[in-house]
Amino acid sequence: MPTTKKKVSILIIILSLITLLASGAAVYFWYQKQPTHTVAVPEAQPISAPVFITLKPFTTSLPIDEDSVDLNKVLYIGMVLRIADEDQKTVLLEYLPEVRSDVLLLVSKQNVNKLKTESGKLELQEQVKATLSRQYDSQHLVKIDEVLFTDFIIR
Repeated sequence: MPTTKKKVSILIIILSLITLLASGAAVYFWYQKQPTHTVAVPEAQPISAPVFITLKPFTTSLPIDEDSVDLNKVLYIGMVLRIADEDQKTVLLEYLPEVRSDVLLLVSKQNVNKLKTESGKLELQEQVKATLSRQYDSQHLVKIDEVLFTDFIIR
């Protein structure tokens, strides 16, 4: 049975198509088995509202300067403390008498002339922050993020 050139060329075309289809199927299945490369998107941290604790205003007499004509100066100061979370607020509220006492002792040592300047007020804020940021008991460490003055009157 002699084969003609026409039959051979059709046979070659059919075998080429079968080979191409088989290769394409093999490549498709190989890619399907490969792990997909997904980029892990970090979850956004929930934005927490700032936690504030308002201290009742303090009234204290200030020490007298030798060069001052005034005999007695009184400071009326109100402040708000910004802290990290509600747990620290609970600790501060539990230890509120101790917190108020520490602030009152610190404020009563301040120099009148220094408190009249902005740098003196900023220094007092840092001192209050440093004084109140501490370990209150064996389990609770409190860190004051910011001290805000709401009232500040020197008479």
